[in-house]
Amino acid sequence: MYKCLSPSAIGILARQSELLEIALTHKFQGLEIDIQEVLRRSVSTSARQACRYLASAQVRIGGFELPVRWNGPESEFKADLSQLGGLLEVCGTLNADRCFTTVRPTCDQRPFHENFQFHVDQLGQVADALGAGNVKLGLNFLAAAKDRADGGFEFIHQVDPLLLLVNGIRRDNVGIVLDTWQWWVGGGDLEKVRSVRADQILNVRLADVPSGFEAAATTDDQRLLPGEGGGVDFSGLLSVLEDIGYDGPVGLAPNPAVFKGQKREAIASQASIILDGLLGKSVPEKQVAAAE
Repeated sequence: MYKCLSPSAIGILARQSELLEIALTHKFQGLEIDIQEVLRRSVSTSARQACRYLASAQVRIGGFELPVRWNGPESEFKADLSQLGGLLEVCGTLNADRCFTTVRPTCDQRPFHENFQFHVDQLGQVADALGAGNVKLGLNFLAAAKDRADGGFEFIHQVDPLLLLVNGIRRDNVGIVLDTWQWWVGGGDLEKVRSVRADQILNVRLADVPSGFEAAATTDDQRLLPGEGGGVDFSGLLSVLEDIGYDGPVGLAPNPAVFKGQKREAIASQASIILDGLLGKSVPEKQVAAAE
């Protein structure tokens, strides 16, 4: 496992070059990137030119959001699939091997079983296209009840159906995003983590839930820093991940409001220190004091 900076998850907004500098300064081994920014530069120059700073840095690419509109009109989906050659060239230049997308918990057009087959078909096509460049696809889901309040047909918002979808797609390069907040609110626990193969976990995002939480009443503003809620056993989680052989990125993903009023350098420093503590790395006292 390696410490990864997930800028958007902790409310850090900056240009790619600035985010890279922040990651290096605070000793993150990985960085989630805005692939759209890199792709725009590659169109006007080349993949090699667009990736030169990221490729030369001693930072692993922890992943990026899938730039394919797979859940919209078929014309958009086909158009995006046809452009994946450029994406795979960038991924090859950066040694970027994983991306993520979120499965919506409701659908206006299709009931559950029809929507399930739609996801199997669409995401299977995406996985096949990504597989040509050895890129994996991680699926995330939304467990909060308020995300299902739009009146559509209910769809995947719990752990078991998400795992069923991954298995239904039947592609070796499709797995999950293990977001601890979504996982616990969505009915998961440590034993459920243990049941997942290490190669099926493509990203780990850490956020706590309140102790004794009720899933139906828990909202995104209760995404807490690890240890602040007591609902997730992070020590046990990381032990399980180590036992099953997970070696991918681990980042913080609380509600960004927990860092309200702090500058981005302070946020990155605090995130780095928290992750070092969780991953068993020593944290100098002066570094802790500086973050505070």
